[in-house]
Amino acid sequence: MALVAVGGTAWTASGTSPDGVAPTAAPPSVPPNGAGEGVVTISDGAAEHPAAQLVLEQVQRYFNAINGRDYATWARVVSPERAERQPREAWLDGVGTTIDGTIRVDRIDPAPGHGVQALVRFVSVQNPEDGPPGLQVGRICWQATYPMAGSPPRILVGDAGSVLGAPC
Repeated sequence: MALVAVGGTAWTASGTSPDGVAPTAAPPSVPPNGAGEGVVTISDGAAEHPAAQLVLEQVQRYFNAINGRDYATWARVVSPERAERQPREAWLDGVGTTIDGTIRVDRIDPAPGHGVQALVRFVSVQNPEDGPPGLQVGRICWQATYPMAGSPPRILVGDAGSVLGAPC
């Protein structure tokens, strides 16, 4: 699956605290089945970042492009280097049958070079054979860091091996 960028961070996929009480402005729980809604939400903390609206818009375009198999839009949301590394046919093959939902920007942190890193969680569903190597299941909960730079911020090339994904 070629839709994730770099990094990962450990935070609960369910959005609940250890005692089972949802924190303020908790993300929606992982749905019992399917990917959930394709609308990107943002935490209160991330919404306070000066780049929040631009990041939110770009992340929404990114997932809309994946869910709609719209390579042209995807290529405008990612850096030219990233689009060059994934030409249309390779990208379509990588996306396969994937549908993403329950998408949330949890944090936006500064990054070197005046960019930001958006910490994003989401759920993907796909035919198991379209899952990434070692994770060929029908539904995956992802936690990823999207490095972004520019105006509007574009998602940069990253190390896809450092994203966290688990069956859910």
